[in-house]
Amino acid sequence: MQFENLNNKTTVLFDQALSPTEKEKIINEMKTNSPGDLEFLNQTATALTPSTGIKASKALKQNVMEKIHESSNSTFGKPGKTITLLMPTWKKIASIAAILLVSLAIVPIFGPQLFNPNAKAMSLLNTSIEAISNLKSMNISFQVRSIPGDNLDLIDTKGDFIDYKLWKEFAPAEKWRIEKPGLTVVMDGENQYKFMEKAGIGFVGSTKARFVDWMKMLLDPQKILQNEKTFASKHKAEYKIDKTNTETLLTISAKAQGDFKNPYLLNSSIPESNNRRVYHFDKTTNRLTALEVYVTENKTEILVLKLKSVEYNEVIEPETFKITLPEGTKWVQLKEIEPNTQNATAAKNPEEAANLFFESLAKKDWETVYKLFPSIEQSSNVENIKQEYAGLHIISIGKPFKSGMYAGQFVPYEIQLKSGETQSENLAVRNDNTDKIWQIDGGF
Repeated sequence: MQFENLNNKTTVLFDQALSPTEKEKIINEMKTNSPGDLEFLNQTATALTPSTGIKASKALKQNVMEKIHESSNSTFGKPGKTITLLMPTWKKIASIAAILLVSLAIVPIFGPQLFNPNAKAMSLLNTSIEAISNLKSMNISFQVRSIPGDNLDLIDTKGDFIDYKLWKEFAPAEKWRIEKPGLTVVMDGENQYKFMEKAGIGFVGSTKARFVDWMKMLLDPQKILQNEKTFASKHKAEYKIDKTNTETLLTISAKAQGDFKNPYLLNSSIPESNNRRVYHFDKTTNRLTALEVYVTENKTEILVLKLKSVEYNEVIEPETFKITLPEGTKWVQLKEIEPNTQNATAAKNPEEAANLFFESLAKKDWETVYKLFPSIEQSSNVENIKQEYAGLHIISIGKPFKSGMYAGQFVPYEIQLKSGETQSENLAVRNDNTDKIWQIDGGF
């Protein structure tokens, strides 16, 4: 058997039809002629060591073989200029090794002594599996017990299931969209956009804007295993991995995160609840296929989230990653409404901010109202808000309290509108900004 170069030798090693005698002959030749390359493979294998036993499918191995053959004929370079791939042999081996090791076919070839426990292995393995699976896009339909129009991460254990949809495009550029009735968030590769139908406003932030919190987990399904294991280690949650003939099941049982001396936010989101999350992964591809989330309330488990369907590598229309605003609604840059010394008020604590806000609504002091709650001024519903809340009467303002993971505080209030209707809620107030300015964040 003749070989042109070491790259070909390595490729042939993974040929299922190759006899043990032929494999041994190739390895002996590599030891004699290219000991440095063989050592490189050994080191790479150690770096990618899996902490649990994993067996690659025939389909995955076939994908590996195709990738190897493609790498032999690859080109690279700047736009408009093609350069033949003439790397040293060891660099070819380096580029191939990561793919080969993910297939785990290297174990029977070089022997189990190459592998030893490594804390980084699972993260690297998940990343490699995602790449080798050619994951281009994903479309998920799921249901959540929630409230239409409110935050994506909000759950309501007593509410009905409402439909959520998620689209993600992994290549050529990462883009995604998550929507529920009355609320849509899009990341188009350059910015994040959030449109709230009821509030009549659209916000624009950077790609790192936190318009979505826990549900961003679903945007990286191939990293869920590592992310949840990291979470379990950090927050002392319990996790277990079970396997069937077709599935790998990951179960996370977690305690509610946050301060619950006042239980106001308990069970308002998945992180702020005592919950159990069950992920289902296809055993062959490691792709997410199902998910159920249960919240424990009054010693009873309540299903609050369930996946309906997951589709991979379907064509997603470009318009999916755009939001067309209704007439009269405009985009507002987050940086335009950030607190600063020029729009500060005299409020020195949450209670003062709440009092000033409702007093300003009662007196129709819109300049102060806009300073305390800048997004109202930008809303297409601003005139309706003025008409409803102008001239209100303050019945009571309570003592501020903290709850859950919210960065600010809540101020209980009761007001009477000029219509005669009374409204009792908790006003969200926060000052976690550079200048420590108190502003209203919602709750009325």
